[in-house]
Amino acid sequence: MQIDSYLDSHLDESIAELSRLVAQPSVAAQNWGMEEAAQLVAEMLQARGFNTQILPTGGPPVVVAERQGRNQSKTLLFYNHYDVQPPEPLDLWDSPPFEPQQREGKLYGRGVSDDKGHLVSRLFAIDAILEVDGELPCNVKFVVEGEEEVGSVHLPEFVRQNKDLLAADACIWEFGGVDHREVPIQSLGMRGICYVELSVETADVDIHSGLGGSIFPNAAWRLVWALNTLKGPDERIRIPGFYDPVKPPTSRDIELAKAQPDLAEEYKTRFGVQTFLKGLTGGVELYLAEVFEPTCTICGLTSGYQGIGSKTVLPAKASAKV
Repeated sequence: MQIDSYLDSHLDESIAELSRLVAQPSVAAQNWGMEEAAQLVAEMLQARGFNTQILPTGGPPVVVAERQGRNQSKTLLFYNHYDVQPPEPLDLWDSPPFEPQQREGKLYGRGVSDDKGHLVSRLFAIDAILEVDGELPCNVKFVVEGEEEVGSVHLPEFVRQNKDLLAADACIWEFGGVDHREVPIQSLGMRGICYVELSVETADVDIHSGLGGSIFPNAAWRLVWALNTLKGPDERIRIPGFYDPVKPPTSRDIELAKAQPDLAEEYKTRFGVQTFLKGLTGGVELYLAEVFEPTCTICGLTSGYQGIGSKTVLPAKASAKV
């Protein structure tokens, strides 16, 4: 049996395993199901003959696993994460996020793609290699964390404390898959993240806007004015020194970017947008901006009355996730 034949004939088994993992909630931002998800990942690796450990951090545990291969002088490390983004708003789902369902040849559920699908696909590939060749071509390690979606807060210290355990000749990060042309892709790097929550409090309680609108400070306006100092209408970040450490793409980066397909129409169709920022229309300029230019994004805003209808309120508090 060849590897491709194994993959084709065992696809349903892999989808079932992915469904099992997706059905286990693991929302890092809400500390929901983290221990259970780590245990499930460990069991999946153990079932494939990996020596597996669940190691503590200051947050969700990290699963580390290793299996020796034919060439024991070489080690390949896979990085993945078992945590997922919060599923809200729930009313936008056609099916419950942690009850995976197949529709029109696709599996729907929170984490199917990012990142449980990537983890299971790698395990599926290992199954095929073991079935066809009987052993892995080299040593293989996995490090599977539970905080990627909240910035991998404890991972740097974990790596420093476990350098020998994680030592490898190469590491393949979480991403991979196929693009809109069904062509396999592998990312060579990604931008980092600094995620903060900004909050303003101007009073102990909300005040009737008719009473206080002209004499009391409004937390929502204070926050709006503060956010306005971060980025201008020209999309340039206004934070002093923000661009100082930014490295421009190299000639090799530009060469690789030119070899990529134009994603403009694909993005418009997928996301329902008509235009791009800064007058971009597509091609290599769009790709370079997406990959190499830093930005500042307002991810959420909260203040005042959010219910149905109207309420004349002067907000005492306001917050933004940036």
